[in-house]
Amino acid sequence: MAFVMLSTGGLTAAGVRTLSTRTLLLGGIVFALTLLLTGAAFGYLLAGGSPAALPKIPLLRQNPYTVEQLGAIAGRVFRLENEAAHLGRKIGVLEDYEHKAKGKGGSGGPMLPPRVITSRDPMAELEAALARVENQLSEVGQVTAQRNLGLMTFPSRRPIEGVEIGSTFGNRVDPITRRLAFHAGLDFTADPGTSIHAAAGGVVAFAGWNSDFGWVVELDHGNGLMTRYAHASKLLVKTGQVIEPGQEISRVGSTGRSTGPHLHFEVIRDGEYVDPRDYLAGL
Repeated sequence: MAFVMLSTGGLTAAGVRTLSTRTLLLGGIVFALTLLLTGAAFGYLLAGGSPAALPKIPLLRQNPYTVEQLGAIAGRVFRLENEAAHLGRKIGVLEDYEHKAKGKGGSGGPMLPPRVITSRDPMAELEAALARVENQLSEVGQVTAQRNLGLMTFPSRRPIEGVEIGSTFGNRVDPITRRLAFHAGLDFTADPGTSIHAAAGGVVAFAGWNSDFGWVVELDHGNGLMTRYAHASKLLVKTGQVIEPGQEISRVGSTGRSTGPHLHFEVIRDGEYVDPRDYLAGL
């Protein structure tokens, strides 16, 4: 069994750790309390006590938790374990707490008198621990959702799979003027009509005609990131449309300022052209 605990450093993926010892501790508390209450009751009855007087036993008066309540708490433990394992698999950063490397360095500070530790009901301690874990798991879930959203809107998918890349990002000899010029993206060589897919999820900022790009689609992915898909033969989306990652948005063509069928693909960050190879997986 495995539990998840957040580090005190903050809600980051690296701050998630497995914690099997806490699970054993919580389960042990429930099991021990159950044996304690049951043993007290049976001991009282074997000594000749009356069943009607069971509620007057001091131990039972101090721990007024029924078997049903203990079962409910155990159910919460199992539910939290399942939720923790699910979130851990989604985040992909769970690691064995028992094998975590010990920190290096020294320790010190002023000598202070110990604090007085007040005695608390073990069941209350268990309830408080479960509440803390539930809150932590809720926060982990929020971080996971935000992270998944970030991955969906990060342009890492190739717009066309299995084709060669022609011109790359940077200076090149312009294919029309034959003079040195800057090329702001990648050219994917493909047959006319080949499907072009969104590199990430976003909103269509523009879908239409441009004298240089021909039929072109521009996607806004948020956080200052945009992608452009130029020289298409056909557009399959409209301005303002919400796009999913990998969705087909256009078809390869040779419209605009082009010498042959291909996809001209750009990544724009905060208004500046950047090399798409820094974003696309496997390039």
